[in-house]
Amino acid sequence: MENVEKVVLKMIGSKTNQNQYNLFKMKSCWADIIGVNNARHCGPVKLERRILTLQVDSSVWSNHFVYYKSQFIRQINIFMGSDYIKDIKFTLGKSFKKGYISSKIIKKVTEDKLIVPSLTTEEKNGLKLKFSHIKNEKLREAIIRVEEKRIGLEKLYDEGKIKKCPVCGEYLKNDETICYICERKRLQELEYKIWNQIHKEPWIKWNDLNKIIKCDEREFNIIKNDINLYYFEKIRLKTADEQEIKLGIQLKAEKPLALIKEKEYENILKFLQKGK
Repeated sequence: MENVEKVVLKMIGSKTNQNQYNLFKMKSCWADIIGVNNARHCGPVKLERRILTLQVDSSVWSNHFVYYKSQFIRQINIFMGSDYIKDIKFTLGKSFKKGYISSKIIKKVTEDKLIVPSLTTEEKNGLKLKFSHIKNEKLREAIIRVEEKRIGLEKLYDEGKIKKCPVCGEYLKNDETICYICERKRLQELEYKIWNQIHKEPWIKWNDLNKIIKCDEREFNIIKNDINLYYFEKIRLKTADEQEIKLGIQLKAEKPLALIKEKEYENILKFLQKGK
């Protein structure tokens, strides 16, 4: 499949056409990439110079997504199979919803397509007997359906056809080694640790940070880039306070404040204020 895609991209030719192709590719699997709920509130509308523009349907969701930008970039690049996206910009609007697959179809597409085996008549009767004390018929039937699926999945697990998440014990889909929820939690905790360490030592390199916090170099670069963009933009807009300016200058110089001479400090500040 990867070889076929390379041929397609070669045939497409120009960067503009390749961007359009990759944008279409992202749109077609958007819910799979960032999750069904997130996909209801944002969508890719433009791709240029490795910068993806996401349209968001409200300012509340836009503010929420800003905190997950590095995670989105990572998930998109995993899907693309390369570090294709280097940054994401957010814009308000709802046009991304036009022509998109309905939420029911999205849900169906993202569901695990593994066929869960049916229970035997004896097993079904056993469940009916087990929950016969529940008088509410709809509630009783709903509980039985859940139990039927659980038992079916347990059979598949015993047969070695599916695995369980080593963290929470949930059944894994496809080739996962850890479930999506646990992986997302792990990444959020990692991002928090890296964010804090970079704030303590804005000049820190990946090799040094990796001795303190084990992380992938790409993860470090994505988070470091997000922090840079945040403080550089605040300085450019002149909304940064004194501490934020000092942090931004250390990020740019990649060395402690004590090693930055006064003239260098002034030059970096002017550079950042111009937003170059």
